Amino acid sequence: MEQLNSGDSYVELFDVEQGWVPFIDAYLKEATEYNLRFDGNHVDVMLQGIPVPFYQSNGRLYATIITPFQSGIMKISINNQYYETYIYPDDRKLTEEQYNLMLNDILDEANVCFQLSGLEKHVNVSERSRNLSWTQWSYIERSFFSLRQIYSRIQKQPFRQIEKLPIIMKREKIQRVEQSTMNWVDKKGYGQNIPINIATVKAFETINVYENQVLKQQLSDFYQILRKYEAIKNLRIAQKASKFKTVIQFWLNSPFLKNISENQGNYKITQKFRKHPVYRLWYKWFDSLYKHNRKGIGFDYPIALRDTYNLYEIWCYMKVVKVLRELGYIKHLSGLFKSTSDGLVLNLSENHESRIQLSGNCSLYFQRTYQFNSKSFHTYTQRMIPDIALETENEIIIFDPKYRVPENLGTALGEMHKYKDGIIHRETGRRAVREVFILTPTKVEQADNLRYFREDFYKRYNMGAIQLLPGNNDDEFIKRVRDILQDVIE
Repeated sequence: MEQLNSGDSYVELFDVEQGWVPFIDAYLKEATEYNLRFDGNHVDVMLQGIPVPFYQSNGRLYATIITPFQSGIMKISINNQYYETYIYPDDRKLTEEQYNLMLNDILDEANVCFQLSGLEKHVNVSERSRNLSWTQWSYIERSFFSLRQIYSRIQKQPFRQIEKLPIIMKREKIQRVEQSTMNWVDKKGYGQNIPINIATVKAFETINVYENQVLKQQLSDFYQILRKYEAIKNLRIAQKASKFKTVIQFWLNSPFLKNISENQGNYKITQKFRKHPVYRLWYKWFDSLYKHNRKGIGFDYPIALRDTYNLYEIWCYMKVVKVLRELGYIKHLSGLFKSTSDGLVLNLSENHESRIQLSGNCSLYFQRTYQFNSKSFHTYTQRMIPDIALETENEIIIFDPKYRVPENLGTALGEMHKYKDGIIHRETGRRAVREVFILTPTKVEQADNLRYFREDFYKRYNMGAIQLLPGNNDDEFIKRVRDILQDVIE
């Protein structure tokens, strides 16, 4: 992230945990209200191209903003200076760890499906693309600011140790006689004739310790990783990787690391890495970095990382695909993938209607479009695009992920009536949607208090809510989806 210049240093944001902090350095959460202030008579602030209105009070300018109902990168303009910051997921819905779990689950299932797809297509396994993945880049992009904070704290108070080195000194300058000095005098046999220059030891404080040597090695390796991201065809990622690489290069050339020897080869986690509050965070950051390396699926599959709800929709779709795969209902998986110049990539872009062929002349769609001129099923009002649709010859089952807090589930479920009433079978003229369920990351204790999650609600209305939360036990989801699909397909 670019450094603030002096003209922007007074734009501050109030955080309930940290107080007033520089705006672009603040930890922002989605769908949250924040206050801004500015010391001066005029400031021009724009969020995602939309100007922020300020009012004057007591010689300062104040404003109130509400972050978007989505996580990801937010572009900021302050007096025509452009910056980027990150909006993190709302803890009421998904944590950052759960966000990363969704990315991992998507690629896990995509890799399994790829192995089963039987496609005879070229897959790029060049050195450049083999070591890169969306999960790793997402981690770097979302947590680089955290790494900067950790490095800053280490640089201020790095590990040190006392090192004793042999030295020849004039005897009158020796303040403390070490045992090694006595041994040297005895060995030389001077007796009472002490020479003018005597061999002794002097204690020096050094930061060239093992933990700092590993730190330098990790930064050097990270620099090489960023060089690979800088070389890919995605311009936005290449530019961001270049900025990160410049920061790492600045660290490696800093006085702090200049005189530290870089560790070579494998390294181990020492007790200092385990117990020190700051070095532990450093080691954990790099440990997580290397857990994202993957092979098989290309780098360019179009998951909109700026929208958490979009990622949640794709994750839910892949969870349904996994249930179908384990039940043995999938005939062809080729609809999940497409070939590009960079190899094989997931084909789940918005409104693309990715299709998987199933047993029993059924199909599973992602972002299926229904409108007035659709062939088998059509609508007589507006275009409708449910996220996950299972079609048979005569009816449809819909799963619609809803990334919302529990208070909004009633509204979300009410929207499902448009699918139940508005999608018609063209030949029979009857309503086509048999059942419709919303998938939601609502927590267990919250779901237990809502009737939408109960079995009697499902049976009575042929609709309801199913809990699907990253990192949680999904046995109930698997059982519910399995029962629905078995009844329909068989």
